[in-house]
Parts: sequence; structure tokens; C-alpha cells
Amino acid sequence: IVLDEQAQPGGQLRHRVQPVTVAAESPAERPDRLAERLVDAALTAGVRIRTNVGVAGCFAGLELLVIEEGGTSREVADAVIVATGSTDLPYPFAGATYPGVFSARGLQILLNMHRVRPGRRFAIVGGGADAEELAVDVMLAGGEVVWSGIAPAPFLRADGAEGVRSIAVGQDSYAVDVIGIAVGRQADPALATMVGTPLAFATELGGLIPQIDDRLRSPIGPMFIAGDGAGVGSVSAVIAEGRLAGIAAAASVGLASDDDVAAVRAAGGPELAWRLARRSTLQAVSVQPYQ
Repeated sequence: IVLDEQAQPGGQLRHRVQPVTVAAESPAERPDRLAERLVDAALTAGVRIRTNVGVAGCFAGLELLVIEEGGTSREVADAVIVATGSTDLPYPFAGATYPGVFSARGLQILLNMHRVRPGRRFAIVGGGADAEELAVDVMLAGGEVVWSGIAPAPFLRADGAEGVRSIAVGQDSYAVDVIGIAVGRQADPALATMVGTPLAFATELGGLIPQIDDRLRSPIGPMFIAGDGAGVGSVSAVIAEGRLAGIAAAASVGLASDDDVAAVRAAGGPELAWRLARRSTLQAVSVQPYQ
């Protein structure tokens, strides 16, 4: 069973529009079409997908607090896979709380899912792939990126208390309607830590991440954590970890073999291998008592 808080399953693939690749040798494809292909494969395999369902808690014995229309319920599974993804990193500066300042993904959701362009002139604070993707999305939506880059927070200032009117970068000022913050992402392992999964720290995986083994299994029991929720990465790494978590969870309840797990792990590609090896070197820095 997949419990998805959104109206459609697919996670980040639903609010992205630029082509992505599943593996190095695969051609790039549209995110929405990839999402549909993955959903079809899951349904064919016998998965039941429940949308508009939130999981608000995970307690001893892997008991889940499930919230959906009509009320709440407690459900217990033989194994749980946590695929809660990542959140945008904040970047506080003067005026960063004004209307018109958005996180990168918040802006992508407005532009690409709801077809709302909240302004015409945009500034993007950040660098790297996330900032570049956001800039292209803005231009595809008919917006103009008048400034993009990174600067120390004391050198940035947004003006216009009732809505952004400009951004000052050092001594320069740019008239803008919208500011997007694209300085990176961090894992969102809250559901896993709630039940006692330790946290480790790896800058290259987005900071604090859950401590898991080479099967993506938490030390507290048959809980598996995959994708951005276990450390930010590419779409291909997220999908490879999803497959590994799925087969490892199946093996934990006797529906797959150790050889099946090893085969999926070997086919996962170099980024998956690097992620598994990097996690094996980490030590716990934060542990929530498990009760």
C-alpha cells in the first residue's frame, strides 16, 4: 500500500517540467510521463495507491497515524518504507519573509502545477543545478530573470513590505516582483526519527540524514528509508533506492530472497553504490529515544 498526501502520486516529478533521466544509459524523458510509467508499473505489480492521505506519526511497533477525509486511523504494517523526500533549505536575509519570496519548490509548484506566475520580474538566490532549473522554469512560464546568484546574507535585502518591489545585492538594486530561494535541499526524515531512527551528518547528502544499512533499513526494525528522505540525490538515485527499499522490504517479510536484494543493489548504478558506501562510514550524531 502506498500512502501519498498529494492528489496524484509521483512526488517531485509532478512539479518539474524539464526532462530527467532514470539511468545514465537511458534517454531523458518528461517528469510527468516518468511518473505515469512508474505508477502503472506499481499498479501492475499489485500495489494499492491511496492519495490525499497523510501520515502524521509513526510509533512503537511501526504503528502509523493516518489522516484522510473522514477522520484518522491507526494502521500497522509488516514493513514500512519511508519516502518522504526533501525540503528546500532556507536562506534568511533582510526582507526574506515578505510576500513574493518563495522557496524554489514552492515557486515550481505554482508555475508548473497550478500554472500561476506570481510576477513578471524574478530574482533567484542560489547557484548550481537547482537554481539553473528554476531559472529555466521561470523563463518557460514567460517570466524574466533579472538577477541570479549567491551572496552573503548581510549583502542581500528585499524591499516592499506588502510585496517585493526590489532586491538589493550589495550596492546594486534590481526591480523585481518575485524572489526564489534555491540554495539546496535537505532530507526530511522526521517520520523515521519519530520512531527512533538515529541521525548522521553528511554535507554532500544534505546534512542530517537517517542512519541506515546497505539495504536502506533502519536499526529500529523493518523500516526502510529511500530517496531524498535518506539523503538528497538525483532522480536516478531516488528511483534506484526506491527499488532497493521495495525488494528489501519484501525480503524482510519472506516475499523475496537475499539474492534478489543483491541483484537490485548491483543494478542500481554508480550513484547508488556511492550513497551506500558513504552512509556506511557515518556515525550517529542524534538519537531519539525509542519507546
